[in-house]
Amino acid sequence: MPEGTSAPSEEGLKLSTLLAYGLFLLAPVNGITAIAGAIVAYIRRDEARGTIWEGHLRNLIRVFWVGAVVLAIFLLVALQGIGGLFYALFTNNGEPPPAYVGGLLALMPVLLFAGLIFAVWYFYRVVRGLLHALDSKPY
Repeated sequence: MPEGTSAPSEEGLKLSTLLAYGLFLLAPVNGITAIAGAIVAYIRRDEARGTIWEGHLRNLIRVFWVGAVVLAIFLLVALQGIGGLFYALFTNNGEPPPAYVGGLLALMPVLLFAGLIFAVWYFYRVVRGLLHALDSKPY
């Protein structure tokens, strides 16, 4: 290491990790803070190599990308369903085919159940990591 620089402090890494976990806990309310939390995790990741904080930051990055993929899939399915419904309404004089409407109604509980499973997984990973970070334990 060049002179005048010191190794990253454990306290600084802990503070950054706790900040990132807090941002992830706020994300379901506004969605934007998960991006900020992931940026913090990416910035501090190299400094955390070989410490107990490395696993925490890796967990946060993994939660972010899994959440992004789940959100993209949800948006694709939801937009396809809504777009198809509007197309059916316009092409059939406001009377969509009953099979199409039934398919959308059957899809809603599936999406809700998948969303519930994701939410449980998300909060488990974030809260478990936060509790371990508060106790200065590895993830």
